Amino acid sequence: MRYKEFGKTGKRVSVLGLGGMRFDPEDEELAINTLCRAVELGINYFDTAPGYCNDYSEMFIGKALASFPKEKQKEIYISTKSTIIADPTSDIVRKRIEGQLKKLQRDKIDFYSMWNIFDIDQFKRIMAPGGPYEGALKAKEEGLIEYICCSTHASGKDIATMVKADVFEGYTMGYNILNYKYRQEGLKAIAAAGRAVITMNPLGGGMLTKDERRLSILKDDESDSFISAALRFNLSHPEITVVLSGMKNIKEVEANVKTVESVEGPDPQAIERLIKKFKSLGEAFCTGCLYCLEHCPEKIQINLYVEMWDRVRMKLPEDAERVYKIYLSDEERWLKGKRASDCIECGECEKHCTQRLPIMDYMKKIAEFLGEK
Repeated sequence: MRYKEFGKTGKRVSVLGLGGMRFDPEDEELAINTLCRAVELGINYFDTAPGYCNDYSEMFIGKALASFPKEKQKEIYISTKSTIIADPTSDIVRKRIEGQLKKLQRDKIDFYSMWNIFDIDQFKRIMAPGGPYEGALKAKEEGLIEYICCSTHASGKDIATMVKADVFEGYTMGYNILNYKYRQEGLKAIAAAGRAVITMNPLGGGMLTKDERRLSILKDDESDSFISAALRFNLSHPEITVVLSGMKNIKEVEANVKTVESVEGPDPQAIERLIKKFKSLGEAFCTGCLYCLEHCPEKIQINLYVEMWDRVRMKLPEDAERVYKIYLSDEERWLKGKRASDCIECGECEKHCTQRLPIMDYMKKIAEFLGEK
């Protein structure tokens, strides 16, 4: 296993981290055996959050890691989170941390993230007096957490702006061959500031595991897997500290560790090779750049709908429906009262789309798929 410095903290973490959101909540034994095997193979960075695996993830990780000797536990790092949606104030965050420490069976949380920051506006609300960051800062002063980090789905530009504020030790963000252009500015800004970059969703939310016939070009050879190819893309970036992968059983842990062992270090040529292969497919996906939304006279959240249609056309219809339900559950925050069916087909979105996507056609199809009127 290779290790890297986690920003300026002095801690060395495994370049492969285990994301704790894929465990079967009804199979505690499998989860714990998987976590223990990960430790045995050198993984020492574990990411979890409230709600993962029907809210069992933190408990599974706590039980598994507590089974190791105290000296070994000092070399194992846990990252967990709190979202402003569930925990909007300093006091609520502080209470959340107390409960998380009990589940994790720890006296201190190594890395605590402000979770799911989508844009600068939300970042400002998190940082406001009496807000979530203040609660995490108080907990840090009390010795309950060691470092404050964040998890973000913001654009590269917004991430770069957050970096300038210099309030986080590490940044977890979605990064893969589908969206790398959208996040590169942020990736480089974090690395330039000497902070840790943790990437999640290396498989593009599962899209890189579908349509194997078309995507087989990404593999190095027939014995290779799409998962390995996707992990190598992230592992080859010199800026990335940890690549998170949701591993739910021992077989997946062992396969991913094997992939890490095949990547000796940063490899710009491997990155370019995979990008070239992907581009040769002539396939394009929404990167979430928001240019379509900026120029939409109806102010429809076009990017959200196109991302859902991407899931449908990549044979992930259930995932599209799942995400849509999330959007509908917080209507004001996400869809803002607009529907794909509200599209007036003015064409402004397509004029400004960096991916040259047939957005108007996609909007018709996703509206029909979702049953919008």
